[in-house]
Amino acid sequence: MTIIDLRDILFNRRIEIIEITDSCVYYAEELRVNDIDTVYVYCYDFSLNTENIISYFSFEDDTYLQHYFICNDSIIVLFENDGSRVWIIKIDKNTNNEVLRKRVPLIGRYFDCTLIDDNNIIIYTKADNEYREIFDRCLEETGFDMLANLYDLRMSYRYFIRDLKTAVLVKDNMHRFTDSKGTMRMILCDPYCESEIEKEKLSETPSGVIEDIRDNIWEISKSKFLDGVKNDREKIALKRIASAGAEGFVRYECTCGDGIIFRAKIFTTGREQFFEMSTASGDVKPICRVREKNDMARYFTDTDNGRIYYTTRDRENITLSGEINSSAEITYPYSIGQMIGCIDDRFVIADSSRSYNEPLTSVYDGKLDLTDTYRARVKIKNNILVLY
Repeated sequence: MTIIDLRDILFNRRIEIIEITDSCVYYAEELRVNDIDTVYVYCYDFSLNTENIISYFSFEDDTYLQHYFICNDSIIVLFENDGSRVWIIKIDKNTNNEVLRKRVPLIGRYFDCTLIDDNNIIIYTKADNEYREIFDRCLEETGFDMLANLYDLRMSYRYFIRDLKTAVLVKDNMHRFTDSKGTMRMILCDPYCESEIEKEKLSETPSGVIEDIRDNIWEISKSKFLDGVKNDREKIALKRIASAGAEGFVRYECTCGDGIIFRAKIFTTGREQFFEMSTASGDVKPICRVREKNDMARYFTDTDNGRIYYTTRDRENITLSGEINSSAEITYPYSIGQMIGCIDDRFVIADSSRSYNEPLTSVYDGKLDLTDTYRARVKIKNNILVLY
């Protein structure tokens, strides 16, 4: 584990960490100078211990909000104020230079956005006075009260997404990962209802009352998705990798390498199981049974690193056991706070903050049975822990 302590340089500053790499950390800070609100984006170099401003944006008014997105080589910042235009800034992480600053007019008013890659971003809009008729017609024809447009930043071109159902899944339930061949893939979760308990109740409904209460998990490569959008296809072809009807449910958990891990349950038997699907071969295999979950036991999923832990608790301690892709076996005191991460199968990171203004983070070393407590907020990326 590597600890980067930025408390001195970031003391008493309200910053938002955007990205942590092996060599630096990127963060943003909003300041009001001469009655003008300005957002600054900084890069702090670990080896040089230097802070540099790499971009800034001055607001036209104080209603703008920022949305930060991370790609392999870029940071994308979108500024919006619920109006009919947005600003997009693109920063190259290799050079720390701003390479794009673009004002994008919208059809309707801004509602939401989703990044596909460092060149393609989807912006969702809802009705405003100027375009109300278009949205009324869209609702009548598709059942959705929004529009979705893909913006190609390099070509400065806008594509209307005709398959709105897929566009909404991308907005609400997309998980991106890169397989062993370097291909970026997208997992789209499509549960009939978010609540597992509600799904089980619906399964008891007499047959025929609800025709299909199916949960689906879809998969598509980024290139095929963009091809479908840019060729104006009414239906984008998705590959279904998991499904469950009235007999049970299926839920996505995480990805690790070429494996997609999901959890499924059969209602009649109560059997709940973790499965892994290989994106290379398509083969699906059971990994392990899901253990009992109650007030004293639960699962913790590290979606960034593809690990799943099982925790049990008694009066004074919590025992953390690596369940999938982890060999951790750590017992730590309950008093250090709520676990927010585990590093190197050895260090438990816990938050016991009393309020935002009184942050408190503990790091428990499971090998040495020692706890270090910091008056700081924390951000974790792989085996790097940043205190600020």
